[in-house]
Amino acid sequence: MTETRILLLGDASSDAVARVLAQHDRAVTQVADADEAIRVAAEHQILVIDAVAAPRNVASVCRDIRAVPALAEIPLLAISATDDVEDRIRLLEAGADDVMARPVDDRELDARIEALDLRSRRSKELRPGTVLSSTRRGGRRLIVVFSPKGGAGTTTVALNLALAIAARASGEVAVIDLAQGTGSVATYLNAHPRLGLADMARDTMALGDAAAVRTYLTTADRIVILAGRPGPGAPLLVDRENVGPIIETVLSAIPTVVVDAGSDLDDRTIAAMELADNVVLVVTPEFPGLQSVHLVLQYLREIGSAIGEPTVVLNEIFARQMLTLGDIEGALGRRVAARIPHDPLLFQRAANEGSPIYLSANASPQARQFEELAAVLLGEDAPGGAPEPRRRRLGARFGRS
Repeated sequence: MTETRILLLGDASSDAVARVLAQHDRAVTQVADADEAIRVAAEHQILVIDAVAAPRNVASVCRDIRAVPALAEIPLLAISATDDVEDRIRLLEAGADDVMARPVDDRELDARIEALDLRSRRSKELRPGTVLSSTRRGGRRLIVVFSPKGGAGTTTVALNLALAIAARASGEVAVIDLAQGTGSVATYLNAHPRLGLADMARDTMALGDAAAVRTYLTTADRIVILAGRPGPGAPLLVDRENVGPIIETVLSAIPTVVVDAGSDLDDRTIAAMELADNVVLVVTPEFPGLQSVHLVLQYLREIGSAIGEPTVVLNEIFARQMLTLGDIEGALGRRVAARIPHDPLLFQRAANEGSPIYLSANASPQARQFEELAAVLLGEDAPGGAPEPRRRRLGARFGRS
């Protein structure tokens, strides 16, 4: 592995941090001036911001760094003067990939730097060249987000992906809430739709009518939604027969449609995925979740489903990952196109405030991963290369050698 060059912005109190950073033959450059740090940052692989001279602060320097296009993706660790949760959130929102609070534990700092370095190197290995991504319907794209395991975060992925696409693509973006349970898409956007999916399913005259479908759509932030079931007692009304016409009608009015298909593999979900230009499969870093994905893919092959090769998204829902990226890719036999880093504070805040991370923390590592996923699906970029070597023979546990 080549030498890792680290830039540390700090003062005399940062000397102990510099000594830890210099372990394992890493090359550390320490500067005290924020403008100087920004000027030379591109010459380094990792940035660490510890102490900043007034009137600036650590958060403002993070924002200044992320405002430079060449520095938008460089790994950045911010050190907070306190352990206050709000301070940590502010730094993450300002663009820090990771945050530590003083007093800094030497071993933890060393481990976090190693993790940032490894994640950055893997991300560059996964980043591929530009490809063309065609669609079944010229100029219109249908993306279905699904996970065979509940709690994997399909709604979070669907909404943030839709917002990321809306920020970069021309035309409106719609999200259809097709999940079996009580509709959560509207809740995550703090929206209060008057009509939704069930109402449209009743109105057979609206099917095929691009103008009429807008009656059932609700504008929320930068996207429009076709809301799901208003309550657990409400009838589902959507089945395999009408799910296709509903989706096609929305597509006739809105050029890009993202479907939150939830975690129930039924006729409706399969029908939606068979219509899709892109199927996004959300997985979690745990054996039961991976096994569920494997069984679903096996079942779809057995029934001869016409679903295309899925795009895999890893949602790191745990603070400590017991399975490595190599384990996951080896077990599934597929590359991971995007990794959503774990951060319960940002996700809980986004859910409680009804403002997805792509809106509430646009400079965060999580938001940038949704941007990368949007680029992959739109054909601006695509994962390539051979999977990382497996560290454990999980494939054998799924019935493969």
